[in-house]
Amino acid sequence: MKLILVFLLVLAGGVGLVGAQDGAPVTVEITAADGAVLVGDYYAPTVETEGDPIPVLLMHQYGSNRRSWSLLVPELLAEGYAVYAVDLRGFGDSARPQDFAAAQSDTQVWIDWILQQPETADDAIYLIGASVGSNLALVGCAAHPACVTAVALSPGLDFYEVMTEPALHELRTRSALLIATQRDRESAEAVKTLTTVSEGEIGVQFFSGSAHGTSMLTTVRGGRVQALIVDWLRWQQPRSE
Repeated sequence: MKLILVFLLVLAGGVGLVGAQDGAPVTVEITAADGAVLVGDYYAPTVETEGDPIPVLLMHQYGSNRRSWSLLVPELLAEGYAVYAVDLRGFGDSARPQDFAAAQSDTQVWIDWILQQPETADDAIYLIGASVGSNLALVGCAAHPACVTAVALSPGLDFYEVMTEPALHELRTRSALLIATQRDRESAEAVKTLTTVSEGEIGVQFFSGSAHGTSMLTTVRGGRVQALIVDWLRWQQPRSE
């Protein structure tokens, strides 16, 4: 497959494509169900894959933005994934105000739109989130049949009324990786609870310390969080029959 980074700009009249390369991010915009404009960055994989690259959707934590994934994105690109790091509604360059009920719908809009892009696979996607973004990743994955697995950094049982216990029940035929630090008490307790209600494949990792969400990417030594995520996605890789 020829790796060409494509600039994707969604306008009222459709999708424009302008070539780019060298692994730099380019801006993508989509329109949510209620007309709000949502913004993200698209990164093309930096290695070739046998088929179309599987897309990965990244959703940040409260008070942050799509650029908080800078330490994870290169690791994903080097594995051959196509990465979409997006600003949640009310954050970064996406439309205001904050609305986490609408953000759950936005996740489905992002997934559907990404799967329609010609540069990536159209039948599989991975979701990764941090804090409330991890709740959105779990809920979003449970709600979409193309989602293979979700990775949740510091999830909660109920962050801003985005509740994860029902999602873990729905993920019984798929999988999730739950990551937290021992002294991040709310997330640590949530992970313990979620493992007991899940009926599907669950990976759990506790690190020492109190780091929350994407701060684990910098505070957990040796890039172990990044390596864990990459290994998990590799294990979950869809295999042709």
